[in-house]
Amino acid sequence: MSLMRNPRFTSLLKWVSQVSAEAKTFMPQIPGTGFHLPFTLNPRSFATVGSGKKLSARTGIENREKAQAAMLDYFYITRGLQFLVAESMSKNAPLFNDKLLEKVNCDDADADIARSITRFLRFHPINEFEPFFESLGLKPWEYSHLLPSDKMFLKEDAFLLENYNTFWIYGIGLKQMGKIFKEAREVFRYETGVLASKIKAYENLGLTKSCVSKIIVCNPSILIGNMNDELVKVFEMLKSIGIGVDWVDENLSEEEEFYDWSSIHKVLSLLRDLFFNNNELCELIKKHPRLVFEDSGEWTLFLAGFLTKLGSSRSELCSFFRKFPEVQAKKCVSNLRHGFLFLNQIKMECDEISKIFRSHSSWLGACPLKKPKTLLDRLNVGTRRLCQIIQENPEEMKNWTMGLKVQPLPSTGEEETSRLMKTQFLLNLGYKENSEDMERAVKKFRGRGSELQQRFDFLVSLGLNEKDVRCMVNAFPQILCQTSDLLEAKVDYIVKELGYPLSTFVAFPSCLVFTLQRMKLRLGMIPCLKGRVKAMSSLLACSDQHFVSHYVNRHPDGPKHWEDLKKQILYE
Repeated sequence: MSLMRNPRFTSLLKWVSQVSAEAKTFMPQIPGTGFHLPFTLNPRSFATVGSGKKLSARTGIENREKAQAAMLDYFYITRGLQFLVAESMSKNAPLFNDKLLEKVNCDDADADIARSITRFLRFHPINEFEPFFESLGLKPWEYSHLLPSDKMFLKEDAFLLENYNTFWIYGIGLKQMGKIFKEAREVFRYETGVLASKIKAYENLGLTKSCVSKIIVCNPSILIGNMNDELVKVFEMLKSIGIGVDWVDENLSEEEEFYDWSSIHKVLSLLRDLFFNNNELCELIKKHPRLVFEDSGEWTLFLAGFLTKLGSSRSELCSFFRKFPEVQAKKCVSNLRHGFLFLNQIKMECDEISKIFRSHSSWLGACPLKKPKTLLDRLNVGTRRLCQIIQENPEEMKNWTMGLKVQPLPSTGEEETSRLMKTQFLLNLGYKENSEDMERAVKKFRGRGSELQQRFDFLVSLGLNEKDVRCMVNAFPQILCQTSDLLEAKVDYIVKELGYPLSTFVAFPSCLVFTLQRMKLRLGMIPCLKGRVKAMSSLLACSDQHFVSHYVNRHPDGPKHWEDLKKQILYE
């Protein structure tokens, strides 16, 4: 009862009663709001929303079909083109047809499309070359510059239609003809019988119709000028080793954009020089046709050159091709390249890399190796041990390919021994055992303990005082992170070539941290600076920008001398 006394509830009840009683009211008003609520008694009416769009889409499809039929009648009956050409132009030129429909403006489903198009074309002749080129698969931006300026009707270019028919009768499709037109359109200007005679000339070599068709599509230029001599040589060479035309036809692919017959001939010549036995060569090519036809054999030539540079002999190249992996030649090259970079990045000696590739290239070409950093982390080893593992058993790399799980290798105890030697070395330098300084120093001094002591002794052997060397190393631990040979080269340059005393390293030990190239570039400018340099440190420690602005550019001949110095040192 309390609700009945509530004026808001009473108002709402009256509104509901009003809606129920006045079912025909389309937009009843909500009392007190001024808003209207759409109301309908038929809940299924909501399902019909959007039916107009479907009808419009259906109408558009029907209009296109009617337009195609109208264009077929126009090209075939009115213009008198061959039915084959007329049908192709009407069905395979959707962009042109849509543009025509826009001009005719036939959006109404009840409109007579055929009659409207016929009426439009009666007073607005079209350039028939546009739908013709589009029917060949060419886009407007590809054929716009090819439209003749003095012709509108196809019958005005009789040779174009005649050569079109020649290709069609020979079994070459529309899209393929479009490719031929883009790459060798002068072929469509040949006079009567010329194109057919050129095609026949290749058939006379013993090639099948299917084979000639594929070759023409991939290499339209062979129809221009005289017969392609390299192609003739390729088929003669294949025939001499026992490979017939049918096999070539099976392995040629129209998906290849281009066949370089000169490159294919080089590959065949290379393989024939490697394999004296024609039967063995024939078996190899039939087993791996990609060696010859994939990218016209370019990757095969690259493989041979790559392995030759690594020192592979003729017999080793033969062995590699006999065991060629079941992968694409391009993929094989990629895997070998990554394998080479892998071994180079783990700092393996060049001779060892060459040795591995000469004996194991066949399976390396099928193994995409993990990245060195990833593998080192997973195996929990350093580059030195990884190199040792590979040298002992190169086939261990098969377990490190992409996608395979790698388990950490067990410790050999060498790391513990090296750490003990490093700790002893640091104790000799004056560090306290188990101190924080000791822990920080262990991380700073990279390398084995035995190497650190060896490099320390080398610096002492140069004539420096052991106490001075200890101070130098404590100040700049990076000094001992270099090989003895590199340290010797830097000392020789400073002392022997530039004439500085050994005490220079005591006063300025960080000079041994800079690269030898930086030393030669910066200190090589001293003769040009004429006493403006107070200390070696001022030349080596400053940034490149500061060095150029304060030392190079302030001298009249400085920039020229600097460029000459860079050319001499950077390319030596």
